Amino acid sequence: MAWGMRNIAICLFGSSIMEGRIGVERAENRYYAIMQRKLSEKFPEVCFSVINAAVGGASTRELMTEFPDTVVRRDPDYCLFMPGFNNIDLERPERTLRPGELEELMAEFQRLLPARCRRVGVMPHEVIDRYHRFTTAPAWKEYLALRGGMNRVLAPQRAAARKFFADHNYPVIDLQTLIARDPERYIQHCDGVHLSPEGHKLFGDAAFRMMADLLIRNRQTTNGR
Repeated sequence: MAWGMRNIAICLFGSSIMEGRIGVERAENRYYAIMQRKLSEKFPEVCFSVINAAVGGASTRELMTEFPDTVVRRDPDYCLFMPGFNNIDLERPERTLRPGELEELMAEFQRLLPARCRRVGVMPHEVIDRYHRFTTAPAWKEYLALRGGMNRVLAPQRAAARKFFADHNYPVIDLQTLIARDPERYIQHCDGVHLSPEGHKLFGDAAFRMMADLLIRNRQTTNGR
């Protein structure tokens, strides 16, 4: 069977890192635009569309509340999923996830997404404490000082995401490892969290490589039937 001309929809799901608006001035330099452009050049027979279902500032609970409408009903071919940010809020404690809730929400993501949609995990990267705005925020200052900073506070959520991806055999775009090579280069100094222009390029190139590999393997499987 020939692969032929087709449309492929790639959904982005997560908070501001996945949303990709922060860190670059021009939309064409956002990580997902880089991914889409490179995929279109490599696979000219495919029309790639990007569904941006990510919401900056949202917790994983808030994202999953809208998940049936923002992702499931749009029936994407692939979904790039990053959990693990905005799940602790000392200024609005009702937003904070209880112990074990992140794991439950990730399991719900796995259960609700149609089986035909290929899941791709995106590992949350570490943050730079000395630039993070919460380091000096009144509601957070003592809390973070007692726990060794925001990066350590977020570590259990990164570990939970990595375990979930491994348990479900997700291919993973490992931003944690990629950015750890030079966080000062890839993370903005103005907030210690969001990607710099070079961070967007790093993410976009990694997402392109992952998607290209998955598409090539899928084409080989399809043509081998």
